[in-house]
Amino acid sequence: MARRRLLLMLKLFDVYQFGQSNGGSSITNSQAFRYLDNRRRVHKDAINYYQDILRKKSNIDWEPILRTNLSQPIRNFDLVVTVGGDGTLLQASHFLDDSIPVLGVNSDPTQVKEVEKFSNEFDATRSTGYLCAATVQSFEQVRNTDGVNEGKLKKQP
Repeated sequence: MARRRLLLMLKLFDVYQFGQSNGGSSITNSQAFRYLDNRRRVHKDAINYYQDILRKKSNIDWEPILRTNLSQPIRNFDLVVTVGGDGTLLQASHFLDDSIPVLGVNSDPTQVKEVEKFSNEFDATRSTGYLCAATVQSFEQVRNTDGVNEGKLKKQP
């Protein structure tokens, strides 16, 4: 099997960036801060999960890049996998032509129970991932489809 080149495009998630003013966080609700910090950990765990899978693949050369560091057109890759949500996938699309397939992975989809639990405290909605084909729970299933696994993804009209 030929070696494949994969670009792993990652969303940066820094809980401390939310509400910063004059060098300090303006998040006053400690429950909201803990919630955001948990979201950061879930996202980081998702990134580690995907990187661990890729490290075990001897036929894949892969390169991670933060989406904020992408400034040039994406070339010389067989597949781009975005880890974040719809925004990360859409940002990648601005740097691609139609010759490279993209697999969007939602790193932390909204959980209805959490939205309901915190509805009186703050807005707990997060990524919907309408454009993403996979999550941590479904990634192995999506990855093991013939097209992704064998590098034979076909362009769709």
